[in-house]
Amino acid sequence: MSNYPSIKIHTCSENVVNAEYVDINYTSSYLFNIPTITVTIDDSINTFITNVTLTSARINFSAPFTGKVNYSVISIK
Repeated sequence: MSNYPSIKIHTCSENVVNAEYVDINYTSSYLFNIPTITVTIDDSINTFITNVTLTSARINFSAPFTGKVNYSVISIK
């Protein structure tokens, strides 16, 4: 058995229009554990993550957002 952790990373983007949230699905990634999710957008509003499971999550915006949402889902075993 290796002393190094196994890591799975799912990276994607979504285009949204006047959205308060976007639901993301990463079922095809077959994650090890509940993931950590990072989000980047080109705006000065805040994002926060809710409803995180092994297969999906919700990215929420502090104000209605139009633009591209980039995210990475990271699971470490």
